[in-house]
Amino acid sequence: MMSDIQWALAHDLPASELVPMLNKLLRHADPDSRAALFGKRKLAELIVQDQPWRSALLARELLKAEATPGGEPDERTWALLGLAQTLLGNYRAAAAAYRQAMALAPHFPMCAHNLGHLLDVALNRPGDALKYLEQAYAALPNEPEIGSSYAHALVRAGQHGRAKTVLSDALDGDASAAERLLAEWLRSDPPGSPVRLACSEQR
Repeated sequence: MMSDIQWALAHDLPASELVPMLNKLLRHADPDSRAALFGKRKLAELIVQDQPWRSALLARELLKAEATPGGEPDERTWALLGLAQTLLGNYRAAAAAYRQAMALAPHFPMCAHNLGHLLDVALNRPGDALKYLEQAYAALPNEPEIGSSYAHALVRAGQHGRAKTVLSDALDGDASAAERLLAEWLRSDPPGSPVRLACSEQR
């Protein structure tokens, strides 16, 4: 069964085919076996967007196994739990999970991005978000999503000039488009008001 799953993963089979295979593996494998832990991780990653509640449960089972003697803490598990909790609307729990991930792997740019974005738009703390978004932007300056999130927090924190520079770069140098978008953000997401959160998958 494991060899079939490994083959399916290597050949990029769609989730619609992988999920039943992983569910079958979990029905038959010893719950504490290496195969079961592998299956839980892959299944949680595949279903997090559509079934965040189950993904969160699987992530917690993995964390419990990682906390046992001989277990190895994995920042990916905490990041996965953070994403699942974000999708469930449990923003404080999500932020706590992302912080745990970054405690294990301080240089984790997509986790830093997700935590910063969460602090900015869900918890209305753009100033606190900046250090995480700055870290993500420094690591991946050519990633438009990160640049946009960083600019959003910057403008809400009152740093309009820096926000315009960062957003212009994210928009291929279009300073006029950046200025229009920043103005729109300030109209719809003024400092002091929580805004709608767009979730990103962990990478």
